[in-house]
Amino acid sequence: MVERSEQILLEQARAGDEESFARLVDTHAGRLINLGWRMTGSREQAEDLAQEAFLRLHRSLGSFRGDSSLSTWLYRTLSRLAIDHLRREKLKRKIFFFRGADSEQADPVDIAPDPGAGPGEALLAMETGQRVRRALQQLSPQQRAVFTLRHDEGLSLQEIADALQLSLGTVKAHLHRAVTSLREELHDLRERIGS
Repeated sequence: MVERSEQILLEQARAGDEESFARLVDTHAGRLINLGWRMTGSREQAEDLAQEAFLRLHRSLGSFRGDSSLSTWLYRTLSRLAIDHLRREKLKRKIFFFRGADSEQADPVDIAPDPGAGPGEALLAMETGQRVRRALQQLSPQQRAVFTLRHDEGLSLQEIADALQLSLGTVKAHLHRAVTSLREELHDLRERIGS
């Protein structure tokens, strides 16, 4: 039923109904921004990437055939935009030793205390969140995209393969490398959290 109403909105948007397109944006914006934020580590970048994904959708309305669902199309577009962004940022750092001032600031979610936790637990949760975020930033853009789509968005391996236009074997390889890398980087956390 959701897909049917989405198809109706797509048809109306193709006919020039801007309100229908705005409803599609409202439906998908939150999840896209969250995906972009997890991939880039920057809320501002995530919003820019989501905006670009919606602009591309608007430009492609006439040619969007619906071979995949709209959410799959948007995930694929945003993931590719994020991977390209991360590659450009990595290249900038290598060539110019560039690092934005904002990248040093802690993420508000990382420093927000859990209202039900005591001071020690809140500190541990904040430190854990920062370490996990740093470990994710060390993954390659493809590994980060696959890991985020699998564990944060709950997509199946086949859905990830479709979204990123990769083979299923390549998705499995990226996910295995990401998990192995994160386990190595964060192996001490299990002991600290368990104690």
